[in-house]
Amino acid sequence: MSTIELEKQTQEIDTPEGIMNFLQKRNGQFTKNYKSRYSVTELVGCQRKSAYKQLGIPQEELLADTTLESMWATVRGDFLHNMTYAYKWREMDMEYYVPLDNGKIATLAGRLDMYDWKTKTIIDLKTTKFVRWQIKQGFLPKLEHILQLQCYDTMFSQYMPVENLNIVYADMTDIVTYKVQKRDLTDWIKTRISEIESSKESKEIPRGEISGLCKFCKYQTQCFEEGNGLTEKPLSIPKSKESQTHGERKWVNCILHMVQI
Repeated sequence: MSTIELEKQTQEIDTPEGIMNFLQKRNGQFTKNYKSRYSVTELVGCQRKSAYKQLGIPQEELLADTTLESMWATVRGDFLHNMTYAYKWREMDMEYYVPLDNGKIATLAGRLDMYDWKTKTIIDLKTTKFVRWQIKQGFLPKLEHILQLQCYDTMFSQYMPVENLNIVYADMTDIVTYKVQKRDLTDWIKTRISEIESSKESKEIPRGEISGLCKFCKYQTQCFEEGNGLTEKPLSIPKSKESQTHGERKWVNCILHMVQI
């Protein structure tokens, strides 16, 4: 023990990037360029919505934002999401870089809910209501949920073994699990991002991809007025100056609270 030279066993290096990013966010510093940066959830959803977000178009205010049902739905989802603590490998982040034909590099960000290292399984949790009824009606499983898991497989399998993909649908009374087929989405991811990037440059907004999720979108009036998208009465409206000011105050208070923690 006494023969070991301590100085040769260690070397001081830079503070890990993740810790630096955490400290910067806590102090209200955001250094990343979020243009050409996509989340997996965003990518598998409506292309028009992604284009609006990339172009910096202000989000609208959902008319049902403050109803008891919508507030309970949010809290219910938080309660059920505690199920991710069933696995020690949880909430795992990944950034996947996508080289585009124009020479640019886009970033696809994803976060796994759970990973079972024993069975090499990626598990994604979806909280909803009336699970059994939705399955019977053919609403579940959803294509975007399948694509989301296949994207995770494409991204994470470069760094850890992945043999199975599972979607878990949960409500307050039921849990139903589906196994998803593995599929390499490398080309699909590049094509999907390239199409959105092209629409940004040309300012030609993609067609809306209509689904049941449209009623939760915060671009409904914009999409409805644009054409080739939402056809029903929009359930979101542009924010008034008063609501924007209120939202800014909430954001500032949130930042101040984070700094104090």
